[in-house]
Amino acid sequence: MDGCISMFEHLREIHYQQGCRDRDAGLLPQMQGSVYLEAYLKGRPEGLDGIIQYFPSVEAYMKWKFKDLGHSVS
Repeated sequence: MDGCISMFEHLREIHYQQGCRDRDAGLLPQMQGSVYLEAYLKGRPEGLDGIIQYFPSVEAYMKWKFKDLGHSVS
């Protein structure tokens, strides 16, 4: 049984490292496995979706985003 566990851990590590390599190379994701995607997305900026999710609407986000420019977005 220990052989199976270490085999799966080894496979997990391979997929994790591949996700890191693809991310660092600027490639689009090449696999759909959760371990690969975890590594691929780790440390990357979240982008607009990661920020805008905290606002009730796009308009609310735009008002917050441009609040320091001295004019409102309407």
